[in-house]
Amino acid sequence: MIKLIIFDAYGVVITGGYPFTAQKVAKRFKINEQKAYKIIYGFFNQAAERKISQKFAWEKAVQALNLPITGEELKQIHYSTFGLNRSILPMIKNWQKQEIKTLLLSKNTRPQFKDINDTFPELRKTFGKNIINTWELRLPKASKATMLYLFKRYKVKGNEVVMIDDQLQNLIEAKKLGVKSLVYKGLRELKKKNFI
Repeated sequence: MIKLIIFDAYGVVITGGYPFTAQKVAKRFKINEQKAYKIIYGFFNQAAERKISQKFAWEKAVQALNLPITGEELKQIHYSTFGLNRSILPMIKNWQKQEIKTLLLSKNTRPQFKDINDTFPELRKTFGKNIINTWELRLPKASKATMLYLFKRYKVKGNEVVMIDDQLQNLIEAKKLGVKSLVYKGLRELKKKNFI
């Protein structure tokens, strides 16, 4: 029986994010999209793990890609990709009515996480206190330690949890612990999955 469904923030509940930022940057500055993604996401991961500041991550990405813009401008390109996936909210609310806990899990720096919550107040209305930013926990999002923390906090076992993320690498450790893992490719495909 499923007791907890974990939703990734970027790429599932919030549209846009780093792949879309890389796409925009690649098109605008005529550079390789995969290279742009690898560099931007690489520096952001360092910021999300508190190894560097968010400001420094944007500046280093601009330098590494040799872009004729500032780190702040790159950040604004990134923010311009965000939207709220309103089509998934009714599904989340339906699961909540079935007394299944739902959790929004993110790995953002504190400033970016605050900006997103301010921009989309629906997140708090939908998830209430069940929003966790792993930056605050000093844990990598896609880690065994994070999963064990969530199991303890929500009093669940791995086989009682579903995790939905748009990136396969974020699901590997969860799957090893018995979590039913789904790579999100769109609402239609999610509706077809019978995991409850």
